[in-house]
Amino acid sequence: MREETGDVRSWWAGVRPSPEVATRLAEIALVRAQVFLPIVILAITVALVISEPAGVPVTAPIFTLNVAVLIAAVVVFVGLRRTWFPTSQAHAIGALVWLFAPINTLVSTMLTDVASLTLPLMIELASLPILIHTRWALIPSVPVVATALVLMIRSETLGIFAIAVVGVWVVGIIMQIALRRSMIRGETHRIDLQHALEALKRELGERQRAEADREALRDQFVHAQRMDAVGTLSAGLAHDMNNILGGIMAFAEILRSQAKDPEVQEDLDRIKHEAERGAALTRGLLAFSRRGAYRKRAISLGGVIDDMAPLLARTLGKNIKLERTDGAIAIVDGDPAQLGQILINLGVNAADAMDGTGTIWIATDVVELAANMVGTLVAGSYAKLSVTDTGVGMDAPTQKRMFEPFFTTKPIGKGTGLGLAMVYGAIEAHGGAIVVVSAPGKGTTIEIYLPMVDEAPERPKRATTNPSVHRGVVLIIDDEATMRAGTARIIEQLGLSALTASDGDEALAVFDNQEGDFALVVLDMAMPRMPGAECFRALRQRAIDVPILLMSGYTDHTAAQELLEAGANGFLEKPFTAEQLGNEVDRILGRRAEAAQPQPA
Repeated sequence: MREETGDVRSWWAGVRPSPEVATRLAEIALVRAQVFLPIVILAITVALVISEPAGVPVTAPIFTLNVAVLIAAVVVFVGLRRTWFPTSQAHAIGALVWLFAPINTLVSTMLTDVASLTLPLMIELASLPILIHTRWALIPSVPVVATALVLMIRSETLGIFAIAVVGVWVVGIIMQIALRRSMIRGETHRIDLQHALEALKRELGERQRAEADREALRDQFVHAQRMDAVGTLSAGLAHDMNNILGGIMAFAEILRSQAKDPEVQEDLDRIKHEAERGAALTRGLLAFSRRGAYRKRAISLGGVIDDMAPLLARTLGKNIKLERTDGAIAIVDGDPAQLGQILINLGVNAADAMDGTGTIWIATDVVELAANMVGTLVAGSYAKLSVTDTGVGMDAPTQKRMFEPFFTTKPIGKGTGLGLAMVYGAIEAHGGAIVVVSAPGKGTTIEIYLPMVDEAPERPKRATTNPSVHRGVVLIIDDEATMRAGTARIIEQLGLSALTASDGDEALAVFDNQEGDFALVVLDMAMPRMPGAECFRALRQRAIDVPILLMSGYTDHTAAQELLEAGANGFLEKPFTAEQLGNEVDRILGRRAEAAQPQPA
């Protein structure tokens, strides 16, 4: 129970009600006045009609008075119906409504000296409890009782009539006080219950929202666990597939260089092409699992679109219209190849959603984001890439699963379900976030946010197309026999000698037993027993200047970057072509040859 406001007490009012209860009492007073006033109007009208038969003469002044009171009562009634009167005047209006009948009775008694008019006056005094405020019950009733006693003295009918009038008035005031106190308690209790109910509703709503938030967080956690498990599985699968595909590509290229029959050459080209398709799939898996190798540098997001737009236009076909809107220049720290592949995948996915016909809008801009405005991104400047299509859109369940590997809504044979998974993993690895806005029949907008950098864009370095032939011994360390043998054959075609080792311990033994220096070490990052990073450090302790080329089909790009910063000379992502390996060997050994030349005095 809420504490009642104030401690001011009076013998007629008791404890003063709280402001909220007082307002409620005023509203009730207006309602009571509106209900009671028609009864007053009816009583005055009936009394006027039966006055003559009852022995009360209806003179012109009495008739005029009754008509005037009726008119005033009707005006007040109309005002109550139309809410002319504010609640602050409610008790005064109630007192006026009650006073209409006693005024009419007293004036009639004054003009006629009929003692029987005392009876309707007592009835009117008995109706005092309809007034809620005791002060406003006393203000009109005290003058009425005093005037009645004066009239009784003048007509010598003081006796029992006076006692009856005063008694009825006292009883009416006592009942009014009792009813007022009871009403204050009732309204206070009702308002307390109402507040308690509102508080309960708020608490229940908060609990429901908290429960919904917990359920959403639980779903997100389960989804994240599932995605992480799929990512781990995908990365492991990609590692094994890259080793297999690397061996296939290596031997296909070796045989291609030796084959003389055009049909055999064509078949080998087809084998290599299919292996490259498989490599593209594994890159998608690695991108999703965020274990792919990224070569980040400061690049312009608009420059990536410039490079990829012609290829995208040819890929999408003539019935797809590309529209482009460029905002402010956005420089990000990213891998151009991965960002370009993101754009291609989003474009192809949008084209499929439009069934090969429609418009794709590509837009870039720079936006300022507050903390956690988009996902878990911190506050700062971000480059925004938007790809919008006019396709069929997606419902909520599809949006929830759209980035899962191998999930696709396309018919069997039309898609692998890895395109958007690659987009998701690549953006996560770049420290960005993705927002999807879509609805069935309303198209889809995919917004990508990437952190901005203050560096100037770097120009990519061109690789040598025709590797030079070098002399020396190359140590190839890889746990996959086919990959190890294929890499050795390519190295030998470059005019170098190749020694191989299946793990780190064997590699160190070969390294220690070799007479003379190695020209180059090709080191796989992911190996059993001794990981590539540990083997790298052991080799560096034995020969600090030996060039080391890292390779892997399964590695966190941060681990490769740490070794590159520690002195590794290059990195190749499996599966690689003979040309890519030759370019890296030529670059590393050419650089070493330059470093070994004597400097002029």
